[in-house]
Amino acid sequence: MSKVWFAQVQRSVLGAIAFSTLATLPNPSAAQSLPPTKDVIGQNVTSVSQLSDVRPTDWAFTALQSLVERYGCIAGYPDRTFRGKQATSRYEFAAGLNACLDKINEIISAGLADKVSKTDLATLQKLQEEFAAELATLRGRVDTLEAKTTKLEAQQFSTTTKLDGQVIVSASASGSGSDSLLNPIGNASGLSGKANTTVISRVRLNLNTSFTGEDLLLTRLEAGNGGTNLSNSLNDAGGVFRGFTGFKNSSVFDYSEAGTTFTLGRLRYDFPIGKDIRASLGAVMSLNDHLDHNSFANDESVDFSSRLFINNPLILPVNDGAGGAIAWNIGGSAFTLRAGYVAATANQATNDGTINRGLFGDPYQGTVELEFAPKNSENDSPLALRLQYTRASVNNLDYNTGGLNLEWAFNKAIAVFGRYGFGNISNRGSAIANALPTYINAGVTSDAISPQTWSAGFAFPDLFKEGAMGAIAIGQPFIESKVGNATQTNVELFYRFPISSNISITPDLQFIFNPNNNSSNSTITVGTLRTVFTF
Repeated sequence: MSKVWFAQVQRSVLGAIAFSTLATLPNPSAAQSLPPTKDVIGQNVTSVSQLSDVRPTDWAFTALQSLVERYGCIAGYPDRTFRGKQATSRYEFAAGLNACLDKINEIISAGLADKVSKTDLATLQKLQEEFAAELATLRGRVDTLEAKTTKLEAQQFSTTTKLDGQVIVSASASGSGSDSLLNPIGNASGLSGKANTTVISRVRLNLNTSFTGEDLLLTRLEAGNGGTNLSNSLNDAGGVFRGFTGFKNSSVFDYSEAGTTFTLGRLRYDFPIGKDIRASLGAVMSLNDHLDHNSFANDESVDFSSRLFINNPLILPVNDGAGGAIAWNIGGSAFTLRAGYVAATANQATNDGTINRGLFGDPYQGTVELEFAPKNSENDSPLALRLQYTRASVNNLDYNTGGLNLEWAFNKAIAVFGRYGFGNISNRGSAIANALPTYINAGVTSDAISPQTWSAGFAFPDLFKEGAMGAIAIGQPFIESKVGNATQTNVELFYRFPISSNISITPDLQFIFNPNNNSSNSTITVGTLRTVFTF
Protein backbone atom coordinates (compact mmCIF):
# COMPACT_ATOMS: atom_id res chain seq x y z
CA MET A 1 0.00 0.00 0.00
CA SER A 2 1.48 3.39 -0.97
CA LYS A 3 1.96 6.13 1.58
CA VAL A 4 -0.15 8.47 -0.59
CA TRP A 5 -3.09 6.04 -0.64
CA PHE A 6 -2.78 5.45 3.08
CA ALA A 7 -2.85 9.19 3.74
CA GLN A 8 -5.91 9.58 1.53
CA VAL A 9 -7.72 6.84 3.43
CA GLN A 10 -6.87 8.48 6.73
CA ARG A 11 -8.15 11.87 5.52
CA SER A 12 -11.33 10.53 3.96
CA VAL A 13 -12.48 7.87 6.40
CA LEU A 14 -10.57 7.24 9.66
CA GLY A 15 -8.09 10.07 9.91
CA ALA A 16 -9.21 11.15 13.37
CA ILE A 17 -10.47 8.02 15.11
CA ALA A 18 -10.52 8.52 18.89
CA PHE A 19 -8.76 6.14 21.22
CA SER A 20 -11.57 5.17 23.55
CA THR A 21 -11.07 1.45 22.97
CA LEU A 22 -7.40 1.56 23.92
CA ALA A 23 -7.75 1.90 27.70
CA THR A 24 -8.05 -1.84 28.23
CA LEU A 25 -5.33 -2.85 25.76
CA PRO A 26 -1.77 -3.69 26.90
CA ASN A 27 1.21 -2.04 25.20
CA PRO A 28 2.07 -3.95 22.02
CA SER A 29 5.68 -2.79 22.25
CA ALA A 30 7.86 -0.21 23.94
CA ALA A 31 8.43 1.56 20.65
CA GLN A 32 4.70 1.95 19.96
CA SER A 33 3.33 2.79 23.42
CA LEU A 34 -0.21 4.00 23.95
CA PRO A 35 -1.26 7.22 25.68
CA PRO A 36 -1.82 7.05 29.47
CA THR A 37 -5.01 5.25 30.46
CA LYS A 38 -6.47 8.30 32.18
CA ASP A 39 -6.27 10.16 28.86
CA VAL A 40 -7.73 7.50 26.60
CA ILE A 41 -10.89 6.54 28.39
CA GLY A 42 -13.33 8.05 25.92
CA GLN A 43 -17.01 8.79 25.75
CA ASN A 44 -19.20 7.77 22.82
CA VAL A 45 -20.68 10.67 20.95
CA THR A 46 -23.90 10.83 18.96
CA SER A 47 -23.09 14.09 17.19
CA VAL A 48 -19.88 15.72 16.03
CA SER A 49 -21.06 18.90 17.75
CA GLN A 50 -20.35 17.18 21.07
CA LEU A 51 -16.60 17.34 20.31
CA SER A 52 -15.51 20.80 21.44
CA ASP A 53 -12.39 21.00 19.25
CA VAL A 54 -14.00 19.87 15.96
CA ARG A 55 -15.42 22.65 13.77
CA PRO A 56 -17.41 22.52 10.53
CA THR A 57 -14.45 24.15 8.76
CA ASP A 58 -12.08 21.33 9.69
CA TRP A 59 -11.04 19.12 6.79
CA ALA A 60 -12.08 15.95 8.70
CA PHE A 61 -15.48 17.26 9.77
CA THR A 62 -17.46 15.54 7.00
CA ALA A 63 -15.68 12.21 7.50
CA LEU A 64 -16.28 12.32 11.24
CA GLN A 65 -19.91 13.30 10.78
CA SER A 66 -20.40 10.39 8.41
CA LEU A 67 -18.81 7.87 10.77
CA VAL A 68 -20.82 9.10 13.74
CA GLU A 69 -24.18 9.22 11.99
CA ARG A 70 -23.83 6.04 9.94
CA TYR A 71 -21.78 3.74 12.15
CA GLY A 72 -21.47 5.31 15.61
CA CYS A 73 -17.83 4.21 16.04
CA ILE A 74 -16.34 7.53 17.08
CA ALA A 75 -15.60 8.51 20.66
CA GLY A 76 -13.95 11.47 22.32
CA TYR A 77 -11.69 11.97 25.30
CA PRO A 78 -13.25 12.42 28.77
CA ASP A 79 -13.06 16.21 28.37
CA ARG A 80 -15.15 16.00 25.15
CA THR A 81 -12.23 16.79 22.87
CA PHE A 82 -11.14 14.83 19.83
CA ARG A 83 -7.51 15.96 19.40
CA GLY A 84 -7.46 15.25 15.70
CA LYS A 85 -3.93 16.58 15.22
CA GLN A 86 -2.46 14.12 17.69
CA ALA A 87 -0.16 11.53 16.11
CA THR A 88 -1.25 7.87 16.09
CA SER A 89 0.62 4.56 15.94
CA ARG A 90 -0.38 1.61 13.74
CA TYR A 91 -1.68 -0.24 16.78
CA GLU A 92 -3.84 2.73 17.80
CA PHE A 93 -5.17 3.03 14.26
CA ALA A 94 -5.89 -0.72 14.25
CA ALA A 95 -7.84 -0.39 17.51
CA GLY A 96 -10.02 2.34 16.02
CA LEU A 97 -10.47 0.31 12.84
CA ASN A 98 -11.51 -2.68 14.92
CA ALA A 99 -14.19 -0.57 16.63
CA CYS A 100 -15.68 0.39 13.28
CA LEU A 101 -15.51 -3.19 12.02
CA ASP A 102 -17.45 -4.37 15.05
CA LYS A 103 -20.13 -1.70 14.51
CA ILE A 104 -20.49 -2.61 10.83
CA ASN A 105 -20.73 -6.32 11.68
CA GLU A 106 -23.54 -5.46 14.12
CA ILE A 107 -25.36 -3.58 11.36
CA ILE A 108 -24.99 -6.48 8.92
CA SER A 109 -26.05 -9.04 11.58
CA ALA A 110 -29.19 -6.98 12.18
CA GLY A 111 -30.15 -7.40 8.51
CA LEU A 112 -29.30 -3.82 7.61
CA ALA A 113 -26.47 -4.52 5.18
CA ASP A 114 -27.94 -2.04 2.69
CA LYS A 115 -27.05 0.72 5.16
CA VAL A 116 -23.34 0.09 4.58
CA SER A 117 -22.01 1.59 1.35
CA LYS A 118 -19.98 -0.55 -1.05
CA THR A 119 -17.27 2.11 -1.06
CA ASP A 120 -16.88 1.87 2.72
CA LEU A 121 -16.81 -1.93 2.57
CA ALA A 122 -14.09 -1.83 -0.07
CA THR A 123 -12.07 0.62 1.97
CA LEU A 124 -12.45 -1.49 5.09
CA GLN A 125 -11.41 -4.61 3.20
CA LYS A 126 -8.18 -2.92 2.11
CA LEU A 127 -7.58 -1.65 5.63
CA GLN A 128 -8.16 -5.13 7.07
CA GLU A 129 -5.54 -6.52 4.71
CA GLU A 130 -3.06 -3.76 5.55
CA PHE A 131 -3.58 -4.09 9.31
CA ALA A 132 -4.18 -7.84 9.50
CA ALA A 133 -1.22 -8.44 11.82
CA GLU A 134 -2.13 -5.61 14.19
CA LEU A 135 -5.81 -6.62 14.29
CA ALA A 136 -4.90 -10.23 15.05
CA THR A 137 -2.60 -9.10 17.86
CA LEU A 138 -5.21 -6.82 19.41
CA ARG A 139 -8.02 -9.38 19.16
CA GLY A 140 -5.78 -12.04 20.65
CA ARG A 141 -4.99 -9.78 23.58
CA VAL A 142 -8.66 -8.96 24.07
CA ASP A 143 -9.54 -12.68 24.08
CA THR A 144 -6.82 -13.32 26.65
CA LEU A 145 -8.07 -10.49 28.85
CA GLU A 146 -11.64 -11.77 28.63
CA ALA A 147 -10.49 -15.25 29.66
CA LYS A 148 -8.54 -13.84 32.61
CA THR A 149 -11.51 -11.71 33.65
CA THR A 150 -13.83 -14.70 33.57
CA LYS A 151 -11.36 -16.71 35.67
CA LEU A 152 -10.97 -13.90 38.22
CA GLU A 153 -14.72 -13.47 38.55
CA ALA A 154 -15.11 -17.21 39.14
CA GLN A 155 -12.30 -17.38 41.68
CA GLN A 156 -12.64 -14.03 43.42
CA PHE A 157 -12.59 -14.00 47.21
CA SER A 158 -15.97 -12.32 47.58
CA THR A 159 -18.34 -10.11 45.63
CA THR A 160 -18.79 -7.84 48.66
CA THR A 161 -15.43 -8.01 50.49
CA LYS A 162 -12.02 -6.61 49.59
CA LEU A 163 -8.78 -7.44 51.36
CA ASP A 164 -6.04 -4.91 52.04
CA GLY A 165 -3.10 -5.09 54.36
CA GLN A 166 -0.18 -3.31 55.95
CA VAL A 167 3.18 -4.55 57.25
CA ILE A 168 5.47 -2.43 59.44
CA VAL A 169 9.05 -3.51 60.09
CA SER A 170 11.33 -1.21 62.07
CA ALA A 171 14.89 -1.45 63.30
CA SER A 172 15.64 0.67 66.35
CA ALA A 173 18.55 1.55 68.61
CA SER A 174 18.19 3.60 71.79
CA GLY A 175 19.81 4.42 75.09
CA SER A 176 20.43 6.97 77.83
CA GLY A 177 23.14 7.93 80.25
CA SER A 178 21.63 5.94 83.14
CA ASP A 179 21.17 2.20 83.56
CA SER A 180 17.61 2.49 84.85
CA LEU A 181 14.81 5.01 84.78
CA LEU A 182 13.38 6.44 87.98
CA ASN A 183 9.73 7.01 88.63
CA PRO A 184 8.68 10.58 89.47
CA ILE A 185 9.46 10.29 93.19
CA GLY A 186 12.95 8.92 92.63
CA ASN A 187 12.54 5.14 93.01
CA ALA A 188 13.84 2.75 90.35
CA SER A 189 10.99 1.93 88.01
CA GLY A 190 12.45 -1.31 86.74
CA LEU A 191 12.76 0.05 83.21
CA SER A 192 16.15 -0.15 81.59
CA GLY A 193 17.67 3.16 80.59
CA LYS A 194 19.70 1.42 77.91
CA ALA A 195 18.27 -0.80 75.20
CA ASN A 196 19.70 -3.23 72.68
CA THR A 197 19.05 -2.79 68.98
CA THR A 198 15.67 -4.31 68.18
CA VAL A 199 13.49 -5.22 65.20
CA ILE A 200 9.77 -4.68 65.74
CA SER A 201 7.05 -5.70 63.32
CA ARG A 202 3.29 -5.58 62.95
CA VAL A 203 0.95 -7.04 60.33
CA ARG A 204 -2.62 -5.90 59.73
CA LEU A 205 -5.14 -7.57 57.42
CA ASN A 206 -8.36 -5.64 56.75
CA LEU A 207 -11.48 -7.27 55.35
CA ASN A 208 -13.60 -4.40 54.00
CA THR A 209 -17.18 -5.49 53.31
CA SER A 210 -19.86 -3.31 51.77
CA PHE A 211 -23.45 -4.39 51.20
CA THR A 212 -24.85 -1.17 49.73
CA GLY A 213 -21.76 0.67 48.46
CA GLU A 214 -22.15 3.31 51.18
CA ASP A 215 -21.64 1.16 54.27
CA LEU A 216 -18.54 -0.65 55.60
CA LEU A 217 -18.09 -3.69 57.80
CA LEU A 218 -14.43 -3.60 58.90
CA THR A 219 -12.83 -6.78 60.24
CA ARG A 220 -9.14 -6.41 61.12
CA LEU A 221 -6.74 -9.16 62.08
CA GLU A 222 -3.48 -8.07 63.68
CA ALA A 223 -0.22 -9.75 64.74
CA GLY A 224 3.45 -8.91 65.27
CA ASN A 225 6.66 -10.29 66.67
CA GLY A 226 5.86 -9.35 70.26
CA GLY A 227 8.50 -6.63 70.22
CA THR A 228 8.92 -4.19 73.10
CA ASN A 229 10.97 -1.05 73.43
CA LEU A 230 12.29 1.49 75.88
CA SER A 231 9.56 3.37 77.75
CA ASN A 232 9.47 7.08 77.01
CA SER A 233 7.26 8.30 79.82
CA LEU A 234 5.30 7.48 82.97
CA ASN A 235 4.82 3.81 83.72
CA ASP A 236 1.21 2.74 83.36
CA ALA A 237 0.86 1.82 87.08
CA GLY A 238 -1.18 -1.25 86.35
CA GLY A 239 -3.32 0.57 83.79
CA VAL A 240 -4.26 3.54 85.96
CA PHE A 241 -2.18 6.08 84.05
CA ARG A 242 -2.75 4.71 80.59
CA GLY A 243 -4.11 8.03 79.41
CA PHE A 244 -1.14 10.12 80.44
CA THR A 245 1.05 9.29 77.45
CA GLY A 246 -1.07 7.25 75.10
CA PHE A 247 -3.12 4.07 74.90
CA LYS A 248 -2.45 0.48 75.93
CA ASN A 249 0.99 1.26 77.39
CA SER A 250 3.57 4.02 77.36
CA SER A 251 6.08 2.64 74.86
CA VAL A 252 8.06 4.65 72.34
CA PHE A 253 6.38 3.09 69.28
CA ASP A 254 2.65 2.98 68.76
CA TYR A 255 3.01 -0.18 66.65
CA SER A 256 5.03 -2.18 69.21
CA GLU A 257 3.88 -5.10 71.35
CA ALA A 258 1.55 -6.76 68.85
CA GLY A 259 1.56 -10.43 69.83
CA THR A 260 2.76 -13.31 67.73
CA THR A 261 -0.73 -14.72 67.23
CA PHE A 262 -3.44 -12.98 65.25
CA THR A 263 -6.00 -11.11 67.29
CA LEU A 264 -9.16 -9.23 66.37
CA GLY A 265 -8.03 -5.61 66.06
CA ARG A 266 -11.28 -4.12 64.70
CA LEU A 267 -14.84 -5.29 64.26
CA ARG A 268 -17.20 -2.43 63.50
CA TYR A 269 -19.95 -1.44 61.07
CA ASP A 270 -20.07 2.06 59.53
CA PHE A 271 -23.26 3.23 57.85
CA PRO A 272 -24.98 6.47 56.75
CA ILE A 273 -28.04 7.93 58.43
CA GLY A 274 -29.58 10.27 55.93
CA LYS A 275 -27.47 12.67 53.91
CA ASP A 276 -25.12 14.29 56.44
CA ILE A 277 -24.82 11.76 59.27
CA ARG A 278 -22.60 8.69 59.47
CA ALA A 279 -22.61 6.25 62.39
CA SER A 280 -20.43 3.39 63.57
CA LEU A 281 -21.09 0.50 65.96
CA GLY A 282 -18.47 -2.01 67.00
CA ALA A 283 -17.59 -4.80 69.38
CA VAL A 284 -13.90 -3.98 68.91
CA MET A 285 -13.22 -0.39 67.89
CA SER A 286 -10.95 2.57 68.59
CA LEU A 287 -12.18 6.13 69.00
CA ASN A 288 -9.06 7.57 67.37
CA ASP A 289 -10.42 6.21 64.06
CA HIS A 290 -13.22 8.76 64.42
CA LEU A 291 -11.96 11.55 66.70
CA ASP A 292 -8.86 13.75 67.12
CA HIS A 293 -7.79 13.41 63.48
CA ASN A 294 -4.88 15.45 62.19
CA SER A 295 -3.53 15.35 58.64
CA PHE A 296 0.10 15.56 59.74
CA ALA A 297 0.24 13.77 63.12
CA ASN A 298 -2.20 10.90 63.37
CA ASP A 299 -0.87 7.63 61.92
CA GLU A 300 2.09 5.58 63.14
CA SER A 301 2.57 4.06 59.68
CA VAL A 302 3.03 7.34 57.80
CA ASP A 303 4.07 10.01 60.31
CA PHE A 304 5.12 10.05 63.98
CA SER A 305 5.89 6.89 65.97
CA SER A 306 5.30 8.05 69.55
CA ARG A 307 1.78 8.20 70.92
CA LEU A 308 2.16 11.72 72.27
CA PHE A 309 2.19 13.11 68.71
CA ILE A 310 -0.42 10.75 67.27
CA ASN A 311 -3.30 11.67 69.59
CA ASN A 312 -4.08 13.82 72.62
CA PRO A 313 -3.51 11.52 75.65
CA LEU A 314 -5.93 13.41 77.89
CA ILE A 315 -8.72 13.30 75.31
CA LEU A 316 -8.46 9.56 74.61
CA PRO A 317 -7.55 7.90 77.94
CA VAL A 318 -9.41 4.66 77.14
CA ASN A 319 -9.81 4.74 73.33
CA ASP A 320 -10.27 0.97 72.74
CA GLY A 321 -13.34 -1.12 73.48
CA ALA A 322 -16.92 -1.78 72.44
CA GLY A 323 -19.18 1.13 71.65
CA GLY A 324 -20.13 3.51 68.90
CA ALA A 325 -19.41 6.80 67.16
CA ILE A 326 -21.36 9.30 65.08
CA ALA A 327 -20.40 12.20 62.79
CA TRP A 328 -22.80 14.92 61.62
CA ASN A 329 -21.70 17.37 58.95
CA ILE A 330 -24.15 20.11 59.86
CA GLY A 331 -26.10 21.00 56.74
CA GLY A 332 -23.11 20.41 54.51
CA SER A 333 -21.32 23.35 56.14
CA ALA A 334 -17.78 23.71 57.47
CA PHE A 335 -18.93 22.43 60.88
CA THR A 336 -18.93 18.75 61.82
CA LEU A 337 -20.08 17.42 65.19
CA ARG A 338 -18.70 14.07 66.32
CA ALA A 339 -19.25 11.91 69.39
CA GLY A 340 -18.00 8.54 70.53
CA TYR A 341 -18.27 6.11 73.43
CA VAL A 342 -16.30 2.96 74.31
CA ALA A 343 -16.03 0.64 77.31
CA ALA A 344 -12.81 -1.34 77.58
CA THR A 345 -14.34 -4.21 79.58
CA ALA A 346 -17.74 -4.39 77.91
CA ASN A 347 -17.32 -8.17 77.64
CA GLN A 348 -17.10 -8.60 81.43
CA ALA A 349 -20.40 -8.86 83.28
CA THR A 350 -18.99 -9.30 86.78
CA ASN A 351 -17.93 -6.77 89.40
CA ASP A 352 -14.54 -7.58 90.92
CA GLY A 353 -15.48 -5.87 94.21
CA THR A 354 -13.76 -2.57 93.53
CA ILE A 355 -14.51 -1.76 89.88
CA ASN A 356 -17.81 -2.07 88.07
CA ARG A 357 -17.34 -3.63 84.60
CA GLY A 358 -19.59 -4.05 81.56
CA LEU A 359 -20.67 -1.84 78.67
CA PHE A 360 -21.43 1.10 80.97
CA GLY A 361 -18.80 0.33 83.62
CA ASP A 362 -15.20 1.29 84.34
CA PRO A 363 -13.09 1.86 82.31
CA TYR A 364 -15.24 3.83 79.89
CA GLN A 365 -14.93 7.02 77.86
CA GLY A 366 -17.35 9.42 76.19
CA THR A 367 -16.03 12.19 73.93
CA VAL A 368 -17.59 14.95 71.83
CA GLU A 369 -15.77 17.03 69.22
CA LEU A 370 -16.78 20.05 67.14
CA GLU A 371 -14.72 20.64 64.01
CA PHE A 372 -14.51 23.78 61.88
CA ALA A 373 -12.89 23.02 58.51
CA PRO A 374 -13.89 25.39 55.69
CA LYS A 375 -13.17 24.24 52.15
CA ASN A 376 -11.31 26.28 49.53
CA SER A 377 -11.88 26.49 45.78
CA GLU A 378 -10.10 23.15 45.31
CA ASN A 379 -12.47 21.45 47.80
CA ASP A 380 -9.64 21.02 50.33
CA SER A 381 -9.61 22.09 53.98
CA PRO A 382 -6.20 23.66 54.64
CA LEU A 383 -7.38 24.93 58.04
CA ALA A 384 -9.09 22.74 60.63
CA LEU A 385 -9.87 23.52 64.26
CA ARG A 386 -11.34 20.90 66.63
CA LEU A 387 -12.71 21.54 70.14
CA GLN A 388 -13.04 18.46 72.37
CA TYR A 389 -14.44 17.28 75.70
CA THR A 390 -14.02 13.88 77.41
CA ARG A 391 -15.73 12.32 80.40
CA ALA A 392 -14.13 9.03 81.47
CA SER A 393 -13.43 6.68 84.31
CA VAL A 394 -10.27 4.58 84.62
CA ASN A 395 -9.79 2.36 87.69
CA ASN A 396 -12.26 4.47 89.68
CA LEU A 397 -10.49 7.73 88.78
CA ASP A 398 -12.80 10.27 87.11
CA TYR A 399 -11.57 12.24 84.10
CA ASN A 400 -13.02 15.58 83.00
CA THR A 401 -10.80 16.92 80.25
CA GLY A 402 -10.89 19.32 77.33
CA GLY A 403 -8.76 19.65 74.26
CA LEU A 404 -7.85 21.63 71.16
CA ASN A 405 -6.60 20.19 67.87
CA LEU A 406 -5.30 22.49 65.11
CA GLU A 407 -3.83 22.05 61.63
CA TRP A 408 -3.09 24.74 59.08
CA ALA A 409 -1.46 24.18 55.70
CA PHE A 410 -0.08 27.58 54.70
CA ASN A 411 0.53 26.24 51.22
CA LYS A 412 1.32 22.91 49.56
CA ALA A 413 4.86 22.88 50.99
CA ILE A 414 4.48 23.71 54.69
CA ALA A 415 1.95 23.23 57.48
CA VAL A 416 1.72 23.71 61.22
CA PHE A 417 -0.14 21.44 63.63
CA GLY A 418 -0.64 21.02 67.35
CA ARG A 419 -2.74 19.72 70.23
CA TYR A 420 -3.46 20.95 73.73
CA GLY A 421 -5.18 19.11 76.56
CA PHE A 422 -6.20 20.13 80.07
CA GLY A 423 -8.57 19.01 82.81
CA ASN A 424 -9.10 17.25 86.11
CA ILE A 425 -8.50 13.71 87.37
CA SER A 426 -10.08 12.97 90.77
CA ASN A 427 -10.26 10.08 93.22
CA ARG A 428 -13.89 10.62 94.27
CA GLY A 429 -13.22 12.35 97.58
CA SER A 430 -10.18 10.36 98.67
CA ALA A 431 -6.58 11.54 98.43
CA ILE A 432 -5.38 10.81 94.95
CA ALA A 433 -2.07 9.64 96.44
CA ASN A 434 -4.00 6.63 97.78
CA ALA A 435 -4.75 5.53 94.24
CA LEU A 436 -1.33 6.45 92.83
CA PRO A 437 1.14 6.07 95.69
CA THR A 438 4.25 5.73 93.49
CA TYR A 439 3.49 8.78 91.35
CA ILE A 440 2.17 11.52 93.59
CA ASN A 441 4.76 13.44 95.58
CA ALA A 442 4.84 12.76 99.29
CA GLY A 443 2.63 15.07 101.33
CA VAL A 444 0.02 15.68 98.64
CA THR A 445 -3.38 15.17 100.25
CA SER A 446 -5.75 16.62 97.62
CA ASP A 447 -8.21 14.31 95.91
CA ALA A 448 -7.44 15.56 92.38
CA ILE A 449 -4.75 16.65 90.01
CA SER A 450 -5.06 19.07 87.07
CA PRO A 451 -2.73 17.87 84.31
CA GLN A 452 -2.03 19.51 80.98
CA THR A 453 -0.47 18.19 77.79
CA TRP A 454 0.61 19.80 74.54
CA SER A 455 2.43 19.13 71.29
CA ALA A 456 3.21 21.24 68.21
CA GLY A 457 5.20 20.93 65.05
CA PHE A 458 5.82 21.71 61.40
CA ALA A 459 5.21 19.39 58.44
CA PHE A 460 6.63 19.61 54.92
CA PRO A 461 4.49 17.66 52.43
CA ASP A 462 6.07 16.47 49.17
CA LEU A 463 9.54 17.38 50.49
CA PHE A 464 12.07 16.55 47.71
CA LYS A 465 9.61 14.06 46.17
CA GLU A 466 5.87 13.83 45.53
CA GLY A 467 4.24 11.75 48.25
CA ALA A 468 7.11 12.25 50.70
CA MET A 469 6.85 14.21 53.96
CA GLY A 470 9.20 15.55 56.59
CA ALA A 471 8.09 16.79 60.02
CA ILE A 472 9.37 17.83 63.43
CA ALA A 473 7.41 18.13 66.67
CA ILE A 474 7.95 18.91 70.35
CA GLY A 475 5.62 18.26 73.26
CA GLN A 476 5.12 17.49 76.94
CA PRO A 477 2.90 14.48 77.68
CA PHE A 478 2.06 15.26 81.33
CA ILE A 479 2.42 18.63 83.04
CA GLU A 480 1.51 18.50 86.74
CA SER A 481 3.54 19.97 89.61
CA LYS A 482 2.25 17.26 91.99
CA VAL A 483 3.78 14.52 89.84
CA GLY A 484 7.59 14.38 89.79
CA ASN A 485 10.09 17.21 90.05
CA ALA A 486 10.28 18.08 86.33
CA THR A 487 8.27 17.81 83.15
CA GLN A 488 9.09 15.22 80.51
CA THR A 489 9.66 16.76 77.07
CA ASN A 490 9.64 14.81 73.80
CA VAL A 491 11.12 15.84 70.45
CA GLU A 492 10.65 13.75 67.30
CA LEU A 493 11.56 14.29 63.65
CA PHE A 494 11.14 12.02 60.64
CA TYR A 495 11.27 11.91 56.86
CA ARG A 496 9.00 9.52 54.98
CA PHE A 497 10.34 8.58 51.54
CA PRO A 498 8.06 6.59 49.21
CA ILE A 499 9.95 3.95 47.25
CA SER A 500 6.78 3.11 45.32
CA SER A 501 3.04 3.41 45.83
CA ASN A 502 3.23 0.38 48.14
CA ILE A 503 6.55 0.80 49.96
CA SER A 504 7.91 3.63 52.09
CA ILE A 505 10.99 4.05 54.27
CA THR A 506 11.04 6.45 57.23
CA PRO A 507 14.14 7.40 59.25
CA ASP A 508 12.96 8.66 62.66
CA LEU A 509 14.83 10.27 65.56
CA GLN A 510 13.47 10.92 69.08
CA PHE A 511 14.85 12.74 72.11
CA ILE A 512 13.17 12.36 75.52
CA PHE A 513 14.23 14.83 78.21
CA ASN A 514 13.45 14.31 81.92
CA PRO A 515 11.88 10.87 81.33
CA ASN A 516 9.11 9.95 83.78
CA ASN A 517 8.93 13.60 84.93
CA ASN A 518 12.20 13.08 86.83
CA SER A 519 15.21 15.37 86.35
CA SER A 520 17.53 12.64 87.65
CA ASN A 521 16.87 10.56 84.54
CA SER A 522 19.24 11.10 81.64
CA THR A 523 18.02 12.07 78.18
CA ILE A 524 16.88 9.13 76.06
CA THR A 525 17.75 9.02 72.36
CA VAL A 526 15.93 6.69 69.98
CA GLY A 527 16.83 6.16 66.32
CA THR A 528 14.56 4.14 64.06
CA LEU A 529 14.37 3.04 60.44
CA ARG A 530 10.75 2.14 59.66
CA THR A 531 9.66 0.34 56.50
CA VAL A 532 5.99 0.07 55.60
CA PHE A 533 4.46 -2.23 52.97
CA THR A 534 0.84 -1.87 51.86
CA PHE A 535 -1.17 -4.14 49.61
